Amino acid sequence: MASSSSSSIGHRRPRLADGQEQPPPAQVLRREGKAEEEEETRDWAALPVDTLLAVFGRLDGVDIVMGAGHVCRPWRRATREEPELWRRVHMRRRAGLAYDVNIEAAARAAVRRSADRCEAFLAEDYDGAPMGYDDDFFLFLADAAPMLKSLRLISCNKVFPQMINQAIRKFPLLEELELSLYHRGSMDDCLIGISEACPLLTRLRLNHDRFYYLRMPFMGGWCECKSTEVSRMRRLRSLQLFGNSIRNEELSAILDGCRQLESLDIRHCLKVRMNDELLARFARVKTVRLPEASMEDYELPYGSPINDFIYYSGVMYPD
Repeated sequence: MASSSSSSIGHRRPRLADGQEQPPPAQVLRREGKAEEEEETRDWAALPVDTLLAVFGRLDGVDIVMGAGHVCRPWRRATREEPELWRRVHMRRRAGLAYDVNIEAAARAAVRRSADRCEAFLAEDYDGAPMGYDDDFFLFLADAAPMLKSLRLISCNKVFPQMINQAIRKFPLLEELELSLYHRGSMDDCLIGISEACPLLTRLRLNHDRFYYLRMPFMGGWCECKSTEVSRMRRLRSLQLFGNSIRNEELSAILDGCRQLESLDIRHCLKVRMNDELLARFARVKTVRLPEASMEDYELPYGSPINDFIYYSGVMYPD
């Protein structure tokens, strides 16, 4: 014990008469100062292109176009002359982004830089923003991204359904499609003919902000999910229908048509009435999230269901 105690005392820094610790030796201070000086003088502009691309690949596209791409010439060159960086373009109008940022212009710049190699595009906007994705942008996207395999549109409510439908039809290689938090029109109008135009589609998300017993025209149409078009998507493996007004017969038609379905999410689809027949149909689907299932892993904002009464134009509509 004495040896251990002596060793411990021997490593303590000597103290001055007033009990304070003695400052570290001069050589220690010189080493620390040299390290700080090297940190300050490091040439970030000289980072290898591969390293830059690895770092930029972790950022949203809007951060690269409007931020990192303006730091210095090498960084600007990497963001503009490396199409590989833009194979996946994520353009989110997230919290903290200036209200008046022209995210649509940033998205155009990103897609152009892909040199026709863009394979995945995610657009996320929010209602009320002065500048965002419009019909003209999706005409542009349909021509500028012929290799697109994944298209995710969240809160893109400045675009009419006919234009969304026209754009989607031009992506024959599409494997993933999302249309979430959309209320400019009926989602069905966006999907007309998509099963034939996009035969490789395996993943589909059609999510609302909440469940409504009766959806009015300003909420995205009277019926937002007919089964006809979805049931024709023969290769579909994953389907998410949060807050839809789909009923048992429509869901059964989808299960009959999409025989390869492995994942089905019908959380907050409160018009679905669980029974033995439906449960038997679910048996061949690996993962099923039922209407009352936990929302713990759900990625989008949502509100509580409105399934008792909805008041519109002086009329009460009961559940």
